[in-house]
Amino acid sequence: MGIVGCEAGDPTPSSALDATDGDAASPASCAPDRAIAPAPAGSCPRDPTDFVPGSETDGWPACVVDDGLYHPFSASVASLTRVEAFERIASILRFGGDSVPTGADFVEARAIYSADEGIGSRVVRREDEHYPPAAKACRDMNPDEIAANADRCVGPAKILPILTRAFADGANGVDPLGNAARIEAALLWFFYVSAHKEATTCASKAADCDSMWAKYSGGEPRTSAKGLSRYVRARSPTAHDRAYDGLLAVRCWRDLDNPSGVAADLATRDRARTQLDRALLRGLAVIVRQRSLERACGGAWQGVRVLGAVLDRAATARDAAKAAVLRAELAKTTPDGVDQAKLLGALDALFPCP
Repeated sequence: MGIVGCEAGDPTPSSALDATDGDAASPASCAPDRAIAPAPAGSCPRDPTDFVPGSETDGWPACVVDDGLYHPFSASVASLTRVEAFERIASILRFGGDSVPTGADFVEARAIYSADEGIGSRVVRREDEHYPPAAKACRDMNPDEIAANADRCVGPAKILPILTRAFADGANGVDPLGNAARIEAALLWFFYVSAHKEATTCASKAADCDSMWAKYSGGEPRTSAKGLSRYVRARSPTAHDRAYDGLLAVRCWRDLDNPSGVAADLATRDRARTQLDRALLRGLAVIVRQRSLERACGGAWQGVRVLGAVLDRAATARDAAKAAVLRAELAKTTPDGVDQAKLLGALDALFPCP
């Protein structure tokens, strides 16, 4: 399929998207409002276990977020500064566009990433709570131990090497568009696993719920977006709404489950974080879908390969055969030989709804 033009920055929601329940067929050009997998209005009903703010029939008791707003535990949420840092990096490296960043841009962006208590300070210790815990915390492991527990120690084992090389190569003028796309995708990966991690550890530290909310929303209300939520909302308002409800589900559980101490009802926590994770996976899938359609634009394919690989765990659990098809297409190092029908068919079948 021929690709003409390139995305001029992240798209914004449009009435056309809203008219199809947030999902519209993708046009043939790299338009700013390129959308996602076709999904007719009403084709993605809620899971019956979902928390729905303000509902009297969702099976959830009344709680603090029934007004539809996230109510932080803390007046100051440090994770918000890391989302702000991401937005600064995105502006410097012109994520999603075809304007070529300079070597100096990569140096500036790397300084923001590496700032004290910044994004880099969390990437090096990030664990993926989708996988069982290792014998000890990843931050206490040596390099061989980290490599042996790469899925759990996703930050130091997988995300950090991508970022380290992409920042260095970009600073040296090597494949600037491709390396900007790799950085974008790796940071979105970090925010995705971080939101899930904070939803999990919130059981012992209630303030981690705030970090979860920040890592997805950037502190913005449902009607706005920043960071990861900016990407999801622009491409699928439906996925964004469901993700926001997932944040509120976790906060509702924590309001009901000993909010000043250690939570005990982990079954309800898991119900809430599953709701959130399902929506976030759909959100990642629509980003991958859009960028795969624009794979000939600049370095877009390199970002698709990074972010698409994040979906493999859930894809394999849902349908191993379709996951293998998706994996095979994403393994192609250049966009030239990609079978678009196979890639999109597998992606849409595996992640049809939030």
